[in-house]
Amino acid sequence: MVVLSFLTLLAPLLMAEIPPLTDYPNHLARYWLIAGGVREPALAPFYRIDWFNAVTNVGVDRMVAVLAPVVSGLFLGHVAVVAAAILPPLGVLALNHALTGRITAWQALFPLAAWSTTFLMGFVNFQIGLGLALLFAAVDPLAQPRLWRVLLGSGLARSGVAVRVPFGIILAADHLFALLFYGVLLAGLGMGPERLVLRDWRVVLVRLRRAALAGALCLVPLAITATHKALPGTEGAPRSFNHSIQYNVMPGKLATLFSVLASYNVFQEMVLAGALVALIVWLNRSRALTAHTGLMVACAGLVALAILTPSRAAGASWIDRRFPIMALFCALAALQLRKGVSPRFALAVGGASLGLACLQSAWVGWNWRAMERDMRAVRQVLAAVPAGATILPVQHDPSLALKWHAPAGRYMFGVGDATYRHFPALAVPLRHAFVPDLFAARGLQPLRVLGEWDRIVEHNGGDLASVSALTRTPLPEEASYIPGWRARFDYVLVLNADMPDQSGPFRPPPELTLVSATRFAQLWRVARPRGR
Repeated sequence: MVVLSFLTLLAPLLMAEIPPLTDYPNHLARYWLIAGGVREPALAPFYRIDWFNAVTNVGVDRMVAVLAPVVSGLFLGHVAVVAAAILPPLGVLALNHALTGRITAWQALFPLAAWSTTFLMGFVNFQIGLGLALLFAAVDPLAQPRLWRVLLGSGLARSGVAVRVPFGIILAADHLFALLFYGVLLAGLGMGPERLVLRDWRVVLVRLRRAALAGALCLVPLAITATHKALPGTEGAPRSFNHSIQYNVMPGKLATLFSVLASYNVFQEMVLAGALVALIVWLNRSRALTAHTGLMVACAGLVALAILTPSRAAGASWIDRRFPIMALFCALAALQLRKGVSPRFALAVGGASLGLACLQSAWVGWNWRAMERDMRAVRQVLAAVPAGATILPVQHDPSLALKWHAPAGRYMFGVGDATYRHFPALAVPLRHAFVPDLFAARGLQPLRVLGEWDRIVEHNGGDLASVSALTRTPLPEEASYIPGWRARFDYVLVLNADMPDQSGPFRPPPELTLVSATRFAQLWRVARPRGR
């Protein structure tokens, strides 16, 4: 049943030519540029690759750069998405097996966590980093071979320096949150599996000390990364880099905790959460579960971080929403069926777990098929764009009440994001055109935007402006490329065109001429001012 459950992950991934994860089209455009697209004459005035601009969050980017001579960037992007889906549950399985030495029906539940909010949002490096952290933690007992005891001494060998620090450096390059997760896992493993007896405070202190020392090794790669001058927040960061601190308060924090498996419909999420809770309660009442105490304490710590940390700081976003999925992975790895359960009971657990995994994969696949129609519509209208053109992306932004009635897959209702907001980035690899919202944040991506464009683009992607921005005074919170758009852009790409904008019907300004239209997407040519 475990194998069958993991196979359910493949169905949605195989049916989508370009998996419609929210951020993924933006990442895919960058992968294509890294793989050689940046040398296209039409794009040379706009972009270049600068590896000094990238410190962390570059695991896939590095892979693309190395393999580009033999494999296309678009194919490598799809490989990265598959890895982002499969590595985390596979890492949970590896760690759970390393702790218990058993394959059981409980592990059939692990693929359910692959369809996390962070995966569906397209946080590719983050997801791969979590999977690597789990796999590295699973092999940690093998980190003290006899050779290291000879070279480093028994004390350093027992601490795992020889393996944990290199693993930490790999994770720091891939994503700093992956390094943090690795440190938390090591701390949980260092605390040990035995139950904590709080009355014996001396033993508690010893175990806490062990946990702190195990996790502290991750400070070494963190310190190495922190010395780089291109880290986010350092001098010279782009003007559009957002340094503000935002903090969710209740009930926002409750939404954060329950967003771990949020997808495209809040009612489906409630059914899934209810079924998952019912399964855990049933197993607990049956006394069928055993737990690794150290990892459960680590899980509690990650939940606390989700509550205490801000949602945005120093240009990083979704800070608090990243911890619940880490906590879920940690809990899944820590729990296991007891050895004494009957085969019939184990079969029931495996059947329930496999059923939940199948239902969630089917739900994701159904929404992806619906979103595929929208992506084809964008590609259809982009076919009229010549190489080297500049494209301004905007959207019909409906009211919240109308979003509830949007076609399947349009919005991540657990977090409210439009899933199509990075579809315009496909113009880069498909038409060799320029868009002003590719990810090019200092320290996070190796992509640099050239010339005057660098001062007005949204280096962190940003949200699409409403079509009403074309006919009114720009708002302070809108994209920095909106003011003066008539003089800068050759085309306007309008998305979500089949839904009404909350500012009223779109009345195109006289500078715009409709070139191509589908139900979802429209392409308008801009009549540039004379002399431009």
